[in-house]
Amino acid sequence: MPDYRCFSRSNLSIRGRFGLERENLRINPDGSLALTPHPDAFGDKLTNSEITTDFSESQIELVTPISSSIPEMLTHTDCLTKKIYRGIGQELLWPISAPPDPLPPEERIPIADFGPAGKDKNDYRTYLSQKYGRSKQLYCGIHFNFSFPPEDLAKCLTNRPEINSFYLHLTAQAMRYRFFLVHLLSASPQKKAEGYYRSIRLGSPGYKNTEPIYLDYTDADTYLASLSSYVEKGTIEGPRELYQLVRIKGRGFEDLTQAPEASRVELRIPDLNPLYPNGINPDDVYLMHLYLMWAALKEDAPFDEKSQIMANKLSDEAAMMTVSEELASRMNDVFDQLYTFVYQSELPEKYTAALGRAKERWDNPNQRYAEQLASRMEQSDNEGLILARKMKVSFLNMADSPCM
Repeated sequence: MPDYRCFSRSNLSIRGRFGLERENLRINPDGSLALTPHPDAFGDKLTNSEITTDFSESQIELVTPISSSIPEMLTHTDCLTKKIYRGIGQELLWPISAPPDPLPPEERIPIADFGPAGKDKNDYRTYLSQKYGRSKQLYCGIHFNFSFPPEDLAKCLTNRPEINSFYLHLTAQAMRYRFFLVHLLSASPQKKAEGYYRSIRLGSPGYKNTEPIYLDYTDADTYLASLSSYVEKGTIEGPRELYQLVRIKGRGFEDLTQAPEASRVELRIPDLNPLYPNGINPDDVYLMHLYLMWAALKEDAPFDEKSQIMANKLSDEAAMMTVSEELASRMNDVFDQLYTFVYQSELPEKYTAALGRAKERWDNPNQRYAEQLASRMEQSDNEGLILARKMKVSFLNMADSPCM
């Protein structure tokens, strides 16, 4: 296990490798789910690395190239979004994580077809549809991928096992405190019989495995052994079915037949945010990056099964509209720790400002994303469609800028 005391805050710079994946449902001008094939304008979904589909043929996925900074990543996001709008004709992108209502019957929701060369992808989606249902697969979100510069890690980590342990520690800590981001980045208010959610996708009835999965984060070998045990029992088909809100990525962690080489961490938390044209507030990208830097250096007791059960409980609670005293206390504590971290680390103003604006939303419930959207949806039955139309117009009217 690496000695994290070796890392001064100055040793971990704000540099890194950044990537963003964003899913949207294509909808018709009247707001119904588009049942058309993936547009020809984007070529073969199997080979196009930037514009493809997720589970459904109706579910378009944007994947930015690896970027060396947050501004570069956001520029890629804007460029690809504009390219998508130009390629979908009269269709729109549904801007909310929860799919439009009503949906077609289950059997009419089209599963993505990757052709004969993509048989594994086709078979996997059929398996998911049978296990979880097609409609649940239509919940969309954003994945934020990040890795630290190898030269920064090399200041303290001298071999591959230490790098693996570093990313395992980061993943465990990001999972432990994920309630913080779940609450702040939920933007899909929806009522169900059992309660009022800020985001069903992030809550207990959302995109989760059929039974809880508790992994051993001690080191790469024990982690992969614990993951393999769930595959062997048939709980999940493989690592790609590990539906956790924070995942470690890299060779071995995505293919259990290979030696482990952790390369990045993936935050699968952010909802689509329809209050912003490209689906995410840039402040929130800086907030997530800050959160990961803080989590990488934060030491706690081992993230054992008991700790994971508590983290799951808090995460599920954070996805609800109501806030308990315990959750409020823990949210305030993380804010205090992040403020201390950002000042001691002497990070650029963008990080301080992003944290400050998140704190303002936390302190003023009517400014939180889910509450803002709930208020707007109560005033208009077509708010999602109105926002979808505005977003398309804003991108089509945007001046062209070269993608880096």
